[in-house]
Amino acid sequence: MTKFTGGCLCGSVTYSCEIDPPLIMNCHCSDCRKAMGSVHATTMFVPEASVTIRGYPRTYNHGADSGSNMTKMFCENCGSQLFSKNTSRPGGIGIRAGSVDDPSVIRPMMNIFLSSALPTTPLDPDLPQHQKMPG
Repeated sequence: MTKFTGGCLCGSVTYSCEIDPPLIMNCHCSDCRKAMGSVHATTMFVPEASVTIRGYPRTYNHGADSGSNMTKMFCENCGSQLFSKNTSRPGGIGIRAGSVDDPSVIRPMMNIFLSSALPTTPLDPDLPQHQKMPG
C-alpha cells in the first residue's frame, strides 16, 4: 500500500514509500542550503526499507558538522536532489520534500540548525525550533 510517490524533474528517477514519514524537518544548515539552492531543505525521514527507488541516482559524499558522513543522491540527467543518507542514522533515508508528487504529505515537525538560518527566512512559530541538531 503506497503512502506517497515522487521523483525528479525529468522523471528518470522515481520512488514510492509505503509509510507516512515519522519525521519531517526543515534544516537551515549551510550544507542543506547550498545543496538545495534554497534558504532551507525540508526532508522527510523514513526507514530505507520502506522506499522503492526506480532509476539510478548518482551520489555525492561529504562530511557533516556533526562528524558523520553524508550521501546526497540526485538524478544525473536533470540534477534534482532526491535523497540523503547519514552514517549516524543507519537504515534511514531522507527524502527531499520538493520531490513528492502530492504536497499534502509534507507537514514539517520542526526547524533545525537555526544557528545557520538566514535572518530573512520566515519560520512557523508553531514548530519546535532548535539551534543545532536535536539530541
